[in-house]
Amino acid sequence: SAFDPITFVLSPGADPMSYIIRLAKEKSIDEEQFAYISLGQGQGSKAEALMRRAQETGGWVCLQNCHLSASWLPKLEQVLEDASRTTIHEGYRLWLTSMPTEDFPVSILQQSIKVTNEPPKGLRANMKRTFLDIEESQFEGCSKPKVFKKLLFGLAFFHAVCQERRKYGAIGWNIPYEWMNSDLEVSISQLRMHLDEQPQVPWETLQYIIGEVNYGGRITDDKDIRVASEILHIAISPEAISEGYAYSASGKYHAPTGQEKIANILQKIESLPGQDMPEVFGLHENANITYQLKESKALMDSILKMSPSAAGGSDSGEQGKATKHVLGIVKEFQQGLPQKLIHKDAHESTFEGIENGTNTLGILLSQEIVKFNSLLDIIQTSLKDLQDAIHGVQVMSSELETLFSCFIIDRVPEKWSLYPSLKPLGAWFVDLRERVRFMRRWLRHGAPMCFWISCFFFPQGFMTSLLQRYARRTKIPIDSLRFRTDALQNVNHQEVKEPPSQGAYIYGLSLQGAGWDMKKSELKESERNVLFVDMPPIWLDPVKKSEWNQSTCYECPIYKTTLRAGTLTTTGHSSNYVMSMYLNSQAKPDHWVRRGVALVCMSDT
Repeated sequence: SAFDPITFVLSPGADPMSYIIRLAKEKSIDEEQFAYISLGQGQGSKAEALMRRAQETGGWVCLQNCHLSASWLPKLEQVLEDASRTTIHEGYRLWLTSMPTEDFPVSILQQSIKVTNEPPKGLRANMKRTFLDIEESQFEGCSKPKVFKKLLFGLAFFHAVCQERRKYGAIGWNIPYEWMNSDLEVSISQLRMHLDEQPQVPWETLQYIIGEVNYGGRITDDKDIRVASEILHIAISPEAISEGYAYSASGKYHAPTGQEKIANILQKIESLPGQDMPEVFGLHENANITYQLKESKALMDSILKMSPSAAGGSDSGEQGKATKHVLGIVKEFQQGLPQKLIHKDAHESTFEGIENGTNTLGILLSQEIVKFNSLLDIIQTSLKDLQDAIHGVQVMSSELETLFSCFIIDRVPEKWSLYPSLKPLGAWFVDLRERVRFMRRWLRHGAPMCFWISCFFFPQGFMTSLLQRYARRTKIPIDSLRFRTDALQNVNHQEVKEPPSQGAYIYGLSLQGAGWDMKKSELKESERNVLFVDMPPIWLDPVKKSEWNQSTCYECPIYKTTLRAGTLTTTGHSSNYVMSMYLNSQAKPDHWVRRGVALVCMSDT
């Protein structure tokens, strides 16, 4: 009614705006009577004015994205309360859309009719909804009907793949983007416009506008833009309008003939498999295991969040068991905590040349030592304080309660997380000891033959140090240098007996999304049920950019953790991104791009 707003609770990938506009047209609500505004900073007063006017004239008002204007929502609550005490036009309707947020007033929710519109699950359901929303006149209204129908089907396929790849986590997309129906609708309009206006199909224009602008405009990670472009090339390309074209290797997903009506297209979609296999998204079948692990972890995280934690010094019942368990962990960590790294223990060659700037790796080591010693101090202090708090010697602060809870659920305390890691607490502590042990060997015995890339707080600093060292030795500007990467054949890091003539050998990387042929030193398809493959030592060889010759190899990104996502840095890359290596392959690089192949510095266990 005029007094009861309709609130759409949004979910990722769902946008009800097109349905509201269509309903307004069906109810003969013209553009002057229907006003909509996306809320944000400074939009509250405009929205209030639209509501006041529509209450008098009987118009419709839609306030989009209410969650972006949390500070104005109390004012909205007041406007609705005022309206309930006055006479307003019976034709007035108020529509609200908002993501779930704690700031949304309860009174508005209680007063309104609540609707949620989730995107359909699965490729078939997603494509079906796309064509149910398309009118026959729109479907048949292009001057190149056959090409338009084929490419429209490919566009719907691309939209569905983009949304469904999100369920596979980082191997699908580094960041789970929220593409909307509006992205697809705009792309369809532009597809028809370019086909009508151009004598030939402008492939490059379509691929750029759809892949880089419409869908790519929501993407913040440059590696994800690369994935989106490669997927789009399958759906929108000269091959896609050929007879019998298939979107996947299985041949179960193929393009229409271009002669069909919408009813025939819907029948074709109904014949598609009900359960999507990873191959249709360009992924290996092992991606199903990754998806199941992701879902299981999310479930366990939810259970752990709901479980009560016991913090204190009581020795009765479950609380006493928890306290005893935590005290055991504290004692184990105190006994196993490594000693701090001391500069005076250094080998004579470790820091030789630091004064004149030639020993850039020595400078890096000294910086890493400061960070490790700082972390060891934090851990030692935290363990002592927690032990005293449990015994009643000091107050159990909120910070110590959090530490206690982390020990119960085997999580790394946030205060200890000075470098990114997804390992549980026990495995993280073992990993920390190994890192300190590697640094201590380097400190006492000089630079190693092969560097453990995973142990650094800042792996990018190691890469930069290598380039600086080479640049200063050869008097070549560092801006004109880059790495040539070469994986060693049939060798593990323990068998490396001498360093390379220039650059360095590194180890500790794992390959996700593909396998590695040790004999041929190239990428291959993953073995079944094998999610990660340990890579052999890799030679980072500094060369001039003009002499670099690996452009035909697969550009494989390196991430610190399997999460891959991070914050956007000033370099334009994710903070989780280290660098890219170039790996040999018999298959074309775009195959591995769609596979989501990447190198990671550390596992989750």
